[in-house]
Amino acid sequence: MKLFKIQFFLILFFIFLFHVDCKRKEDNVVPYTKVNFTIFLGDPDFVTLQTVGNYVYVTGGVAGIIIYRKSLNEFVAIERCCTHNPNDRCAVLVDSTNTLQLHCRCCNSRFSIMNGSVLSGIASRNLTLYETSYNEVENTLHVYN
Repeated sequence: MKLFKIQFFLILFFIFLFHVDCKRKEDNVVPYTKVNFTIFLGDPDFVTLQTVGNYVYVTGGVAGIIIYRKSLNEFVAIERCCTHNPNDRCAVLVDSTNTLQLHCRCCNSRFSIMNGSVLSGIASRNLTLYETSYNEVENTLHVYN
């Protein structure tokens, strides 16, 4: 009977520990924010996106969005909120020495501008990506989730 009580206690303890750990991980996620806008690439604010390899910062999302022109027909829209401590809403910036990398000044993590993947630092999750749809005829880019 005593062995049963010890086993029961250990099972409850591990369930509690697992629940607390899962809750902590859930709390440390970039919050969902509805994103749905279209930009005209001929607009002076976005004219730099007419060239492959260029980027712009736009408002929206949690801490802003970076739009990067990956190829003639492919764009990437990346949430700027760093995934390390998303509650801090620390916004990543394009690295001035390597424009293919995004840098978080708060935790020093680095991410790829191509897909938001973690390159180095203490962040363990990739940056949030938004969907993009390029209309070549109208020269517009739709960004959404």
